[in-house]
Parts: sequence; structure tokens; C-alpha cells
Amino acid sequence: MFDDPVIAIQSWLSRHDQSAAAWLVNEHRAQVLRAARSWGAPVWMEEDVVQEVFMRVFRSLPRFEPRMPFAHWLAVIARNTCAKLRRHWCHRHKLSAAFEDGAQELFDEAPSPQATPNTLLMRKEQMAHFEQALSQLSERDRRLLEGHSTALTPAQRVALHRARKRLRRLFHQP
Repeated sequence: MFDDPVIAIQSWLSRHDQSAAAWLVNEHRAQVLRAARSWGAPVWMEEDVVQEVFMRVFRSLPRFEPRMPFAHWLAVIARNTCAKLRRHWCHRHKLSAAFEDGAQELFDEAPSPQATPNTLLMRKEQMAHFEQALSQLSERDRRLLEGHSTALTPAQRVALHRARKRLRRLFHQP
């Protein structure tokens, strides 16, 4: 079909050729997935990250300079998008566990049906350890972590950041 991203881009820009768009996505999807994973995106969110990156790519295609390799240009967009999504997610998510250090979200992730008894026991111990760390926080910190709005004042964002930091410290203590 296409053998060069520049040809596919020109086809998309001139005729909105859907096959050109599909080729670009299929050809470069793995690169975007690697970027998302390197930024710590959880598995259940990878497809959303890929979709967001390609939406930004197609909006920005008129500004693409053909003298620059498309893969490099895409890598910059993927990096910036992943950084923005990470910041957005960390501010909105009650525990910031999905992106920070690639940690698993203990509350939202159900154990798989193939989970071994050891895996289930380890998960139960992690939950108990997490709940114990959470109980050591002040009431104010727990309220901040458990349910904050998306429109936080700068002071509230700082307080939330500090509460998360205290929780991480308590959770990682032996």
C-alpha cells in the first residue's frame, strides 16, 4: 500500500485517504505503545494513550516537516502526550498508583481467574499493608486521597502531593 510515511501523510492531507491513515497507525502503533509503557502507563490504559497520541498526530500533520523523519516527530508527540496524560492522571487519581513507578492499582484491579493461591495471598497481604499505611495518615490526608475534585486550588494540589508522598513512604516501610 504505502512504503513511506511522507507519501501516506500527503495522501491523507490531500484526499483524507483513510487507508493512508490506517497505514500510519498500523505502521507506528508499536512505537507509540513502547513510549506509553516506558512512561508507566498501566496495561488497561495503553489503548487510550495510543488513541490520544494518534489524534494529536493527525491534528498536527499539516505542520509536519517532511525533511524530519516521521518516527522522530511521532516520538516527540508521544513523549509529550504521555507526559501530559501522566500529569493529568496523577492529579485526578486518588492514589496516583497507575503511573507512579508503574505500580498496580490495588483497588481497581481484580485478581485474574488463573491467579494462584500464592498470588492471591500476596495481594491480600499487600492490601492489608496498604490499609495499615493508610490508617497511619491523618484524617485530612485520607480525605484528600480518597475523593478530591478535579478542580483543586494550588494549595490543595500541594497538600494532595504531600499526602501521596507520606502514603508512599508509609507503604514502602518494612
